[in-house]
Amino acid sequence: MIRAVIINSMRFRWIVLAFAAVMTVAGLTQFYRMSVDVFPEFAPPLVEIQTPSSGLFPEEVESLVTVPLEQAMAGLPGLHLMRSKSVAQLSSIMLEFDHGTDLMNAR
Repeated sequence: MIRAVIINSMRFRWIVLAFAAVMTVAGLTQFYRMSVDVFPEFAPPLVEIQTPSSGLFPEEVESLVTVPLEQAMAGLPGLHLMRSKSVAQLSSIMLEFDHGTDLMNAR
């Protein structure tokens, strides 16, 4: 089988060379037309909201800042996961959106 391919390739070498040239031109044409991101984004779109709350204890930050913000963000389109953390004087909410969600719209 391989012997027949090699013999026919040597016999019709101009056809093989023409086919290789056509494939090279087609490949270069596609190479210059394709849109390539230098660093593709594998991580999903993330938005972090940090809200400073001067003078509040963690329990107060949780009840007065974090919970109302979580309730307001709960129905966002494309929202996949919401995590929050409340510490003294700071509320941090991490929103993870589905792949393909426009990051500017998510913000």
